[in-house]
Amino acid sequence: MDPHSLTVLEYPAVAERVARATSTPYGAALARSLVPTPDAEEVRRRQALTADAIALLDAAAEPPLAGVEDVRDAATYAGRDGVLTPSVLGEIAGAIGVALAARARLREQEAVAPLLADVALPIDPSLASLAEAIARCVEEDGSDLRDDASQVLRRLRAQLREGKHRVAEELRRLARGSDLRDHLQENFVTERGGRPVLAVKASARGNVRGIVHDASSSGQTLFIEPFAIVEISNRLSEAAGAEREEVERILRELSLRVGAHADALHRLVEVTGRLDLALACGVLSRGWRGTAVEISDEVRLLAARHPLLDPRRVVPIDLDLGGFRALVVSGPNTGGKTVALKTLGLAALLHQAGLRPPAATAALPIFDQVLADIGDEQSIEMSLSTFSGHVSNLVSILDTATERSLVLIDELASGTDPVEGSALAQALLGRLAVQARLTAVTTHYPELKEWASATPGVANAATGFDPETHAPLYRVALGRPGTSHALRIAERLGLDPGVVADARARVTPERLRIAELLAEAEEVERQAARAHAEAEQERAEAARLSEQVREREAALGSEIEAVRASAARERERSLADAERDLGEARAELRGLRDEIRIARRREQEARRAVSGTAGRAERDRDRRLGAASDRADRAERALRALDAPLSLRVPLAAGDPVEAPNLGVRGTIRAIEGEEAEVVGPGGLRVRIPLSRLRPDARGGQSGGEVIEPGVSIVASARGDVPDELDVRGRRAQEAREAVRSFVDEAALAGLPTVRVIHGRGTGAVRAAVREEINGHQLVERQESDSADGATVVHLAGP
Repeated sequence: MDPHSLTVLEYPAVAERVARATSTPYGAALARSLVPTPDAEEVRRRQALTADAIALLDAAAEPPLAGVEDVRDAATYAGRDGVLTPSVLGEIAGAIGVALAARARLREQEAVAPLLADVALPIDPSLASLAEAIARCVEEDGSDLRDDASQVLRRLRAQLREGKHRVAEELRRLARGSDLRDHLQENFVTERGGRPVLAVKASARGNVRGIVHDASSSGQTLFIEPFAIVEISNRLSEAAGAEREEVERILRELSLRVGAHADALHRLVEVTGRLDLALACGVLSRGWRGTAVEISDEVRLLAARHPLLDPRRVVPIDLDLGGFRALVVSGPNTGGKTVALKTLGLAALLHQAGLRPPAATAALPIFDQVLADIGDEQSIEMSLSTFSGHVSNLVSILDTATERSLVLIDELASGTDPVEGSALAQALLGRLAVQARLTAVTTHYPELKEWASATPGVANAATGFDPETHAPLYRVALGRPGTSHALRIAERLGLDPGVVADARARVTPERLRIAELLAEAEEVERQAARAHAEAEQERAEAARLSEQVREREAALGSEIEAVRASAARERERSLADAERDLGEARAELRGLRDEIRIARRREQEARRAVSGTAGRAERDRDRRLGAASDRADRAERALRALDAPLSLRVPLAAGDPVEAPNLGVRGTIRAIEGEEAEVVGPGGLRVRIPLSRLRPDARGGQSGGEVIEPGVSIVASARGDVPDELDVRGRRAQEAREAVRSFVDEAALAGLPTVRVIHGRGTGAVRAAVREEINGHQLVERQESDSADGATVVHLAGP
């Protein structure tokens, strides 16, 4: 790609943004050297890597690469028997750890980013042993070797610490002594030339025996090592020398291992750099909402934005050029003509560099060159005026452009005589329209606009201008030329109105009329655009409401299906329970019938018995027959209830014959009060029963106010021997519930006003269950605690 064109299109600024998005030094270097490629296969490969990177970023699965330093020079140096420092060794271990972790992460995400996983494969897993060896010997921050890098180093450093401590203690003891205290300049211990010394007054040199290692700049202080510690210091120096030799030995061994892996370390840095570059391209493309480009023979950019402008303020442009060979963009100054050229050029460069251009839709060819002449090219050193520099660039473009080239020229053939410049512009654009794939130029020449309108394969485009605010709109409209609005802009900027009027009078009527027609066309286009935008907004709102309706319908459908399924399951459970109960009742009935047969057989046997036993046998027979008859009657009622079809509850009213199967009562409703009914049974017995326990009596209760006596007058009559107290202590909560329920029913039928339930205190579980059952019973008026909360008094509702 032409370096001059890359510069005027501000591509280096984009490359710098990519570099700032990288995490490694080598990745940043690759980004700064990244240039667009004219090779279609390479473009596809780069775009595929960027697509993988975006997929990883969307899944929050990108591998972190920070910490991979460029250790290639260090590896090469170690391969030549060089000894590396602990800090460099630490960088190598860190780079290995990060790179291997990235390789493992990408293998895990191979389904998401298969190409990046393949890129990471050359990282050698055997480098892990080298990183482990370095980590065992070098501190994490790379400042020094660890004390336990070897047993010898541990011992020598322990000796050094102990020796330094002894020397310091001895010097402090000497400094505190009366023999030296008065001769010291300062009461502290220091070092000179690696030897421990005391700061002694120069005048007291003869009073302090030792070796002078240094003197202060004023000459008033001598730094003397007392003879008393020379021997200790010598041994300390010997240990320090041995420690340095051991450190050197360990560093040399580690460096040799690094040198043996120099090639693998080179590959590691280069591979992670390529991964880093791909991820950086993904970060930028995703950040400015770039779109994947369709490689096509046509040029189509919709809602394209300049990547370096503030995304909150930049106005997107549409350049749907199809198969046009040339585009002439015209309009007012600062109206966005140059930005439109740069946006087109940068979209092509970004695509061929491996990034996604910021646009909603993009289709572009693969250009072999992007040639641009934008800006002022005058040069004092080369004696070139603006026009001369411009023409020099045009010559270069004509020499370079091919049928696969994109050419972008700002203010074609400007800066000279308008008549000649206009003619030159038409000639140049006519040549480039044939020679290059696409040529886009900006101009103020009316003749060039007219030429574009009349030439096949060439299109006009106008940048917008608001006639009310006299401000540019920074939009591009294809299919018509734009007007410069020079007089309006000059007037808005404060030029003398008289001068503006004089200038307008000098413009030929034809030109004025053309400008007016173009202005009218712009206004009509703006109105159409506003109407289209409003229609699109209404369509979007209608679509949103329609989607809400569909979602609500779907939700209601799901709810209906759920209710139906629940009802079906409930019916199935109810039928299953009914069939089970029916089977149990039938089995019980069969058992009762067997008991009746046995009782009758015993009756016959009893008649044959002696007369002395006749009375007892007859009573026993009566008792057995009565119990069996009662049980058979209850079973028959249960069978009738179970055989009855499931149906909705029938509303009851006064005069309806009813029965309460659970209470064994049958009669006619006399009156209904709230949720209770007063039922008149055979013999005029009146009972208040909750409506929920009543159901219509298919056999009829009474007619014409007269009670019709059934075959059995009263199935379960009120008992006179019902106790007024129930003890449920020792029972489980559910057993106590059932006992209390039956007890209250029998007490209510017996007409008892109050009863007492003894439940005890205990853990409170039985007491809570009892009181909950009493509280929910329809025949209970109220309840109260008794016997220190060990019992409950129940007040029953009156008839």
